[in-house]
Amino acid sequence: MASFPAGTETLASLDVFIPEIWGEKVNEFYRAKLVAAPFFTDRSGELSGGGDVLYTPNVTEFTGSAKVNATAVTLNSPSDTRQTLTVNNWFESSFAIEDREAAQVKQSYAVMERYSKNAGFAIAKVLDTAICALFTGFSNAVGTSANNLADSDIRNAIAYLEANNVDSEESAFFFHPNTFWKQVQGIDKFSLAINSPVNDPSSKQPSGYLYGRKVFVTTQVPNMTSPSGGRANALAHSDAIHWATSPLGKGGSKSSSMVGSMGVRVQSNYIPDFLSTVTTADVLYGVVENRDNAGVLMRSPL
Repeated sequence: MASFPAGTETLASLDVFIPEIWGEKVNEFYRAKLVAAPFFTDRSGELSGGGDVLYTPNVTEFTGSAKVNATAVTLNSPSDTRQTLTVNNWFESSFAIEDREAAQVKQSYAVMERYSKNAGFAIAKVLDTAICALFTGFSNAVGTSANNLADSDIRNAIAYLEANNVDSEESAFFFHPNTFWKQVQGIDKFSLAINSPVNDPSSKQPSGYLYGRKVFVTTQVPNMTSPSGGRANALAHSDAIHWATSPLGKGGSKSSSMVGSMGVRVQSNYIPDFLSTVTTADVLYGVVENRDNAGVLMRSPL
């Protein structure tokens, strides 16, 4: 058989004819599940007319007294307190694209739209993170940073709420993925098919409830820095934490803008001096632990 000619074309010799293609797919970053703000109590509507501080009176429970004939009634005279929600945290996320780059970037990538969503998510995450950070302030606590979360810890958390006359059926668990998948789902009661015949854990996602209470699994659950570290999971009623955003409006520079459901404003302004479009997402918010006895800190290892 004759040998192949030595002068065959190669990748190097044909390099000028071989294109390098920018594909149509874009790898978006994976977003954390932002579940705290939609669950807890939003007081934003009460600030629609202005204001930066929102007071909530704490009503003290009355007591009953025995009545004796011909004697005066015993008056309840409580010294009520108040919770203060201060809206003074202003955060923004911005980017600018000048006309030349806007004209030359691959149009199918829709960079302006993608970056705008990115900025909006960054600001929504700031609010959600601030809410989850309050989990560490709940004085009622179960579990430790040294031992996996146990079934007894879960039941004790429910008992704490019920003992405080909080309707725990309206509460929800907030677990970090490591806590839920490596610890809670390692408890036979919750994971074995024989204990849950309609929810075989080997073929189906575990139901989003524990003892009838909703379960949220999110990386937004914070780490604790004291007293001994660990993860700050929680069981909480929606009234345990209040939050609010102030209405920033739709911009004062005739910009194109929109305000999202969590009070996040996204607006774009064209700056002729720089032949550039500046897009900003921002929010003005406040968060407060409204009812300490309506939440339980559930400590677990990282």
